[in-house]
Amino acid sequence: MPEEARRRDRLIGLFFCGVVLFDPPLLALFSDASWRGWPLIYVYVFLAWAGLIAGVAMVTERRRRLSRPPVED
Repeated sequence: MPEEARRRDRLIGLFFCGVVLFDPPLLALFSDASWRGWPLIYVYVFLAWAGLIAGVAMVTERRRRLSRPPVED
């Protein structure tokens, strides 16, 4: 499978992970709890969002590392 197709598939997978992570029934699980004084839904949404951003960064930055010519000193 070509690298572009793998990257596209990974990004589509991350999109669907985001859809599942931010689905209202799943968010409702965290609505009434708190963690160290913070509403747990805020902690969950921030961590899920940060995880998705990190996943997209890893998928897209891998392309740059692979396509960049080697540096010679």
